[in-house]
Amino acid sequence: MSTTTDAAPSRRGGQLVLHLAFVAACVVTLFPLAWMLRTAFAPSKEVFQATLSLWPDNPTAANFPAAFRLHPVGTWFLNSTIVSVGITAGKLALAIPAAFAFGVLTFRGRDLAFGIVVGTMTVPYVITLLPTYVAVAAFGYYDTLSGVIVPTVGHCGFVVFFLRQAFKSLPRELFEAARIDGAGPWRQMVEIGLPNIWGAVAAMAVLSFLGAWNLYLWPHLILDATEHKTLSIGLKLFATTGEQGGQWGPLMATALLAALPVVMLYLVAQRQLISAFTTSGVR
Repeated sequence: MSTTTDAAPSRRGGQLVLHLAFVAACVVTLFPLAWMLRTAFAPSKEVFQATLSLWPDNPTAANFPAAFRLHPVGTWFLNSTIVSVGITAGKLALAIPAAFAFGVLTFRGRDLAFGIVVGTMTVPYVITLLPTYVAVAAFGYYDTLSGVIVPTVGHCGFVVFFLRQAFKSLPRELFEAARIDGAGPWRQMVEIGLPNIWGAVAAMAVLSFLGAWNLYLWPHLILDATEHKTLSIGLKLFATTGEQGGQWGPLMATALLAALPVVMLYLVAQRQLISAFTTSGVR
């Protein structure tokens, strides 16, 4: 009896320590976001004030119009949207049929082809930058949004892998019955497969969009003109461009605008993300 009584306080103490660790991790993670929000609404003289405060004494929204005056922020926002939507749509257009073929259909060399697709996930991203850059320049796509979108669409190995697992989790009898009724592979995928894995597709769409929105290295290499840049690489100009350097208030205002779409998208789709990863399974 005493052993059980002694174990209960110990278990509660362990849970308390775990909860405190989670709270500390949340504070560390959220502090940069809170500081970005503060600086976005702070006058320039309060950005580096001696006393630490989480909100400026004289908040102002002047940094937002100032950001649009200093740089083509609206154009950058539109470019980021085009790139992110294009990459997301392209990855899903390639990955869904491939995942269905690997997960449901039977054909010679299927396992070998799937192994090659999974193997591409192990290749470091930076190794492919130089040959991809040479190919994009040779085809005349340097300094274009298409030059950013098309090569990035090819990095869809994880999407194929994840959706294949989702297709494989469906009962084979569904597809066999459809095949007996005369439904071809495309009809099976569209009418039977996709309606049952929409959660997994939505999760991959959200993750692909977030990854494309935050893409930095490849757009930085391939985009040159200021009006062609995306938000992720355009932000650097606030701190490095001539007399405009050091405009931290407009910089953080732009960073806040860049963060809002991805935060809102995550808040809207977080249930689908959690459901997809807990129910699809990796088999």
